[in-house]
Amino acid sequence: MTLDTLAPQKVESAPAHQVSSLRELAKTIRASAIAKALSDRRSHASNEALLELELDRPAVVEAIKDSIAQEVARTLAAHDPQIQAIYSYDPSGNPDNETGEDRLPDVTIHLLALIAAPSAALQSFILALDSALTESLKDLPSPIFQMRESVLDINLLTPKDVQQRTGYAGLLSSLFAPAVKLWER
Repeated sequence: MTLDTLAPQKVESAPAHQVSSLRELAKTIRASAIAKALSDRRSHASNEALLELELDRPAVVEAIKDSIAQEVARTLAAHDPQIQAIYSYDPSGNPDNETGEDRLPDVTIHLLALIAAPSAALQSFILALDSALTESLKDLPSPIFQMRESVLDINLLTPKDVQQRTGYAGLLSSLFAPAVKLWER
């Protein structure tokens, strides 16, 4: 079951203190990811010109994405006890690619969340977290983040999906591009 297939339900706007908390959480996730990605060059993180140069390097962008994915997984798990496990995956991953071509990095963070049962509350939290994180990443001196409308692609899976290997659940048992477990309850 993907996030998009949940039945639409009326979502009330979050109180101002929740929005503020999500913005602060997004800033913390961003800062932590940059610090981890630039662990050997921490001085670059506080210098915008040097950070801009670093963000032109695909390896740095991938490291930032990996750190954000881990932080988002922990955040989701702490928010909702229905979440059983969280996986990351790369939809463009091709183990047969032998050209060695560098392509522009995709900054979308693709996650699979195994949940006991879908809920409108979880869906709302994911959308709000995505919005806050996207806005926070737009502050980085890089056009690949500044032009984004969304950075999180989170698909919700139930145990039944996994058992039947339907949809994105097939990635959990894929031989060629398997999903990687980030967190498990």
